This record gives sequence, structure tokens and C-alpha cells, in this order.
Amino acid sequence: MLTNVLEKQLKELKQIHRYRERVILPKDIVDFSSNDYLGLKDNPYTKEKLCKKISNLSLGSGASQLVSGYTEIQKELETFLANFKETEDCLVVGSGYLANTGLVQALTTEEDIIFSDELNHASIIDGIRLSKAKKVIYKHNDINDLEDKLKKNPSKRLSFIITDGVFSMEGDIANVKDIIFLAEKYGAVVIMDDAHSTGILGEGKGTLFHFCLKPSENIIQMGTLSKAVGSYGAFICGSKVLIEYLINKMRTAIFSTALSPVQNFISLENLKLLIREPERRKDVLEKSKYVAQKLKDIGYNIHFFGTPILSLILGEDKKALDLREKLLKEGIFIQAIRPPTVPEGTARLRITLSFNHTKNQIEKLIKTFDNLYREVISHE
Repeated sequence: MLTNVLEKQLKELKQIHRYRERVILPKDIVDFSSNDYLGLKDNPYTKEKLCKKISNLSLGSGASQLVSGYTEIQKELETFLANFKETEDCLVVGSGYLANTGLVQALTTEEDIIFSDELNHASIIDGIRLSKAKKVIYKHNDINDLEDKLKKNPSKRLSFIITDGVFSMEGDIANVKDIIFLAEKYGAVVIMDDAHSTGILGEGKGTLFHFCLKPSENIIQMGTLSKAVGSYGAFICGSKVLIEYLINKMRTAIFSTALSPVQNFISLENLKLLIREPERRKDVLEKSKYVAQKLKDIGYNIHFFGTPILSLILGEDKKALDLREKLLKEGIFIQAIRPPTVPEGTARLRITLSFNHTKNQIEKLIKTFDNLYREVISHE
């Protein structure tokens, strides 16, 4: 019975071009879909340090942080991140998904209201679903709509404004300066998801610093270690009271095995490298600007906002899949992004640049898109 039901649903997904599958990329494929913006995930420096240190590190943590899984290297990583983000304290957890779902659920009650950008990441959406708070969605990056909804929805206890710093599918940057102005005006707490901002914006420190703003007790910075940092895990930075509270109340930290010391060591070394080599950030931003302009010149509908994420909007799911396959035949991998990851009618190729992309690889990308342009627009 179960198999029949599931097979029917899978068949329906295939018919509407929403079926997804995992792909192991051949080694000779050039990947323009990775979030490894700074080229740190395979850097030889950290590998060499890990090889020298590995005999002194446990392969696993063995337990949750509150049992026996909290280690010196995690504490060192948290202290480093707190200083990096200019906050009092920090909590490291297993993933960005665990960070967002756990954070939102732990902080909110049925007397609270959450104001969430309509294009926020799925982990934020699911965190809100798990909470008992009232949910108010505001139009994407629309400050006027946010203020209108703040006025109309006073909270009995706390109000929270939650936004991505850099939106993962659009690549645009939240209007944080105005968001924080409204938060102060209406007494709201801001939760900033810096998953795609950390290492990229504000000299690498994130979205707040991009706008020359400073952290406060009513601003919570969440981020991941799996994108520009090139490792795995996530962090929440804020006041000492906040972190103390989360250690006691955040279910995704309390009831999950802590990250391994090996993984935390990699994160710490990659963060140090990120700070020591700011040219990585400058390089990838210059490459992103160059590619965006070249593809616009060809005639493609490219959305570019000064981050390493470029969205080539195609509209139809099938068109995005077809272009992905054509690029794959040319040795280039760019994933087709379809609803529900993006809004209906906005299927796209999400192009991401990395410090590791060579000039020849970038020129091949542009030339291939140029050669495919007539084929692509002939289907419009």
C-alpha cells in the first residue's frame, strides 16, 4: 500500500518536472553550483594541519553537548566566532537547519509575533511552524510592508523580525539598516541568518558589518560554517544571557550529538585562513560581477546584487532542466532550481562563483552560454 502511494506521487512529480535526484559529479565537471565561495573546502593548508593534529582529535564527540560531547575545540571555536562577530558569546550546533529551527522554537511563545520575509530559507519557515508564535509574512525586502505589518500587529510579549542576510536563491542583500531602525522603533528583536553572508559581506563578518552596524542585545546573528567557511556546522552569536538560555532550552542542541572535534578543528582553521586572506573575498566578488555583466550582455535575464550568487531566471521548470542538461554535456554543472524552493514561475539556474574558479573555466562558462543563447530563447 505505502509503495503504491509513494510511486504515484513520484510519478506526478516527474510529470510536472519537479522530480529531484542526487548526482555524483564526475571529477572533470566544473561545478558552478557550490556554496564554497572562498574555495576553502579543499584547501591544502587546513588539510596539512589536520593531518598533524588528527592523532590528538576524537573522530566523534560521542554525545550531546550537555552529556559529554562538549569539547575544548568546540569551546575554542565558539570563542573565536563570538570575537569575530563582536558578540558576548556563541553556540555552535550541527547545521544551519538545526540552528534556525531550534532557535525560533526556543525563543518564542504563543504570546509572540514573528515577522518573516517571504523569501526566507526553509529552515526559518520550519522553525516558525514548530513555534507557537503568530506568523506574519512581509513582502520580500519591502520595508514599507514590514512597517505596516508591525503597526497592525502589536505583540503581547515579544516581536521578532527574521530575515536572511543574503537570500540564498536571489543573491540579494536584506535592507538591514532599515530593518534595525524599525526594530528599534517598534521594540522588536532581529534574527539575522548570515549563512550566505559570513565570509562574504562586511569584510567577512556578515551583513551587519556590511552596513557599518554593530551588534546589540536585541540582534541575534546566526550563520553556517558550510558555505564560505568550507566546513560544516552552524553558530548562533549574541548576548551571554541568550546563549545560556539556548543551552538550556534549544531542543536541537540539547537532543543532538555534538559536532565532532575534527569538524570543529576544520572550521576554526578555515575561519583563521578566511581572515588572513581577504583577497579570496575580493577575488570572488570581482569574478561574480564580471560573469553577471557578460551574461547580461549576451541577453540572459540575470539577477545580480553584488554577491557570488547569480540567478538566471527562465520561468518554466522544463526550460531550466533542459538548459542544465545542455551545460552538463559541455562539462559544466549548474543546478536547476524549481518551486517550491523558489516562487512559481521563477525556475532558474543558480550560478555561484568561487575563488577556485580559473580564468579559463570562467571564459568557457561565458562562451558556452553564448553558444546556447539562440537555443534557449527559441523555446520562449
